Amino acid sequence: MAGTIDEHETEHLTPSLEHVLDLDIEVADPLVVGDTGDGERRIIQITDGTVSGRLNGHVLPGGADYQLFREERPTELVAKYAFETDGGARVYVENRGIRVTDPEDSRRLRDGEEVDPEDVYFRSVPEFETADPSLDWLSDSVFVATGIRQPFGVKLAVYRVG
Repeated sequence: MAGTIDEHETEHLTPSLEHVLDLDIEVADPLVVGDTGDGERRIIQITDGTVSGRLNGHVLPGGADYQLFREERPTELVAKYAFETDGGARVYVENRGIRVTDPEDSRRLRDGEEVDPEDVYFRSVPEFETADPSLDWLSDSVFVATGIRQPFGVKLAVYRVG
């Protein structure tokens, strides 16, 4: 049939994933703004952390994760922060994502308790900016990340979409 695409013709359209770095981010206690009508707005200061993988370095203090917490719907996450590589390059990160789990585990996460990562869907799309030309690949690529929320931080595994 004219105009149809069979599976063989779309094989080259399947993206690959390349693991490029891990972020182990430490956070402070949340600042709870309150229920804004669409959920509980929370601001969680990013205080420290490490970067490892294709790049190595440390997360700089001063960033934050702006969360819209919901028990019955996905929690929206928007984290804005920076890290510095061991070579001295600074990288700005803006990471948007969602976290989905059942209402009881959602409340436990909100309250800083541990929840089995297998019970939580935590995905995000980080975007990077840097002035270092050797790191242009960060701005020239699309990335996805998987996350694990821990009582005092977040672990992210970041993948470049090929």
